[in-house]
Amino acid sequence: MGEAKRREKLGLPPRDKKIKLNKSDRYFSWLAITKSSFKKYPYMGVVTMALGAIIFLVSGGANVID
Repeated sequence: MGEAKRREKLGLPPRDKKIKLNKSDRYFSWLAITKSSFKKYPYMGVVTMALGAIIFLVSGGANVID
């Protein structure tokens, strides 16, 4: 018998889900990107830089640099 069924049979509420988010793993406390996510996706920095360059060029930023 699973724990959920046992708790239901005893009349106990479901267990609270413990979401453990290590704030020290973050680069900035307000930014959702963590160091472990960069380790999981090592190409994320390159893709972000490429998207920034594309947006810069499309917005006409290269015309200002003369």
